[in-house]
Amino acid sequence: MERLETSDWYMRLLKAITSAQSQLIGSVDRTTLFDGLLDALLDLSDSEYGFIGETHLDEHGEVYLRTHAITNIAWNEYTRRHFEENAPNGLEFHNLKTLFGHVMTEEKPVVANSPKTDPRRGGLPLGHPDLKSFLGLPLHSAGRMIGMVGIANRPTGYDEQLIGDLAPFLQTCANAIFALRADSEREQAIADLSDEQQRLSAILDGAFEAIITIDETGTIESANQRAEQMFGYAQSDLRGQNISGLMPAPYRFEHDDHIQNYLNTGDRKVIGQGREVMGRHRNGEEFPIELTVSETRVKGDRLFIGMIRDLSERDEADKQLRQLQKQLDRSRFGQLIGKSAVMRDLYRAISDVADGDWTVLIEGETGTGKELVARAIHAASPRRNGPFIAVNSAALSSSLLGSQLFGHRRGAFSGAVKDQTGFFQAANGGTLFLDEIGDISEDVQVSLLRVIENSEVSPLGQAKAEPLDVRIIAATNRNLGDAVATGRFREDLLYRLRVGRISVPPLRERREDIALLAEAFLAEMRVETGKGIASIASQVTSQLTQYHWPGNVRELRSAIQYATIHCRTASISLRDLPPEILSDRRHSEAQEDDTTQYGNNLRLALEHTGGNKTEAARFLGISRATLYRKLKEHDLLKE
Repeated sequence: MERLETSDWYMRLLKAITSAQSQLIGSVDRTTLFDGLLDALLDLSDSEYGFIGETHLDEHGEVYLRTHAITNIAWNEYTRRHFEENAPNGLEFHNLKTLFGHVMTEEKPVVANSPKTDPRRGGLPLGHPDLKSFLGLPLHSAGRMIGMVGIANRPTGYDEQLIGDLAPFLQTCANAIFALRADSEREQAIADLSDEQQRLSAILDGAFEAIITIDETGTIESANQRAEQMFGYAQSDLRGQNISGLMPAPYRFEHDDHIQNYLNTGDRKVIGQGREVMGRHRNGEEFPIELTVSETRVKGDRLFIGMIRDLSERDEADKQLRQLQKQLDRSRFGQLIGKSAVMRDLYRAISDVADGDWTVLIEGETGTGKELVARAIHAASPRRNGPFIAVNSAALSSSLLGSQLFGHRRGAFSGAVKDQTGFFQAANGGTLFLDEIGDISEDVQVSLLRVIENSEVSPLGQAKAEPLDVRIIAATNRNLGDAVATGRFREDLLYRLRVGRISVPPLRERREDIALLAEAFLAEMRVETGKGIASIASQVTSQLTQYHWPGNVRELRSAIQYATIHCRTASISLRDLPPEILSDRRHSEAQEDDTTQYGNNLRLALEHTGGNKTEAARFLGISRATLYRKLKEHDLLKE
């Protein structure tokens, strides 16, 4: 018997969707919501374990997954501890050479009923539970992938039928992630649902999208409140009418034939996920919609459920983004944005160093965009068609950094079970960007100097050196001259690195660019959140311009993201800004000269952290060594 014809399976599906929708419009916390969704998914698919996660882009533009719910498959004490400590806040998975990695990169379902022989499968850690079968499904919202689900070890394997049956549930998972991203409020859920009709009503009236159900003739049986708002009809007006009345030509003339053809032949022209078509408002206005249609059975009769999302705001946001892009193209260099005098100087410096093949040292405070400068140099250089490999030196230990930079051969050290290509070899023919170069250890400094001088690299465990054709660009937020004076950095390496030298200005020295940057970040957030926020209020722009920005451009971007998430009107206002930007004390500091301002910032940071210098350094976005140097400069060490 088909699953959709099995009343028990259908009731479980309907109950799972109803419960999730009720929680979406209520006040249930994220963990409870997604744990419930995962439990329901495992039950409906008869799977042993799985996860529900949200996709994000890292600073390099690579997609990765952060889980909202995941089954505990710990296989030893270490992994059990890791799960318990990190799962509540979401586990992150960056390895794309896996089955679920292919879902994220291809944005298509992955069915693997023989994982051990599947070429898309990555290796599993020693002791990991056996993977007998796997199904990964992308979650889409407004035509964009925002997450995925993965389930494993279904006894009978996975197939297209199950994928189709789970479509309404998957849309509910996508809605939950979308609602979480947008920080939307929901009305209190309808309580104590008793029968099938009440449960269906809960789905319809509590859903984020418009939902309309029709019978086999195309007649509307029910519609929710969002459908009223979207199409301009009361629910009572919609019931009993043919669905084609909500469609412009030629769709309305073809729709009934599509349904009849499906009933006769099974050809699914009208059944599918994420199709973009046009809708028709009561006043005759046409607008773009995303339509997802699924089929169920209620008491033996076929029922078609259509989930509809208005794409007008998204299209308008895309239009505004294109307009802004035209403006920014006149004020940007690569991904760098700015038209101030210091930025024009920076653009000229990038052009000056790009044509050569010498090493370049980029200096600047945290958050100023040093990696963007490195990418701009690469893009303007003769190596533009070669690889650009970015390495955060501070994120790796000394032993690990050496292995990652230069590569190693099998057996070079304990745990080296196979050969590994290093970052230098991966960047051959292109550019290697070494961020936070001031944090590398002395032995890695020696090896790096040898590579620069000889243009060759020796992987760990290999006696013979390999020739290299790599341009090196390094960056630091430290004063490497001070590091040389204290013996923490090799003088000969410093001279080798800063043949070309670029200083990236802090945001406080390019205040005329703040409004332009804020508009660019808002345009990105319009697309990401789907919110139709048209502008930034003039008072906000003034406040942003006065703020001292210890975290520089990175902090500004974060502030606009915060404001977009919390904004509930068509324009970002002062109340939407993060609290630290609204602080009168810190605003007044921005009016003082730079020397007095920085001294006050130091005092404020120490006061805020109760004198804890490590926390004060983190608060200011600088290293602990820099903090001590600044305290000494401002005669504040005794305080």
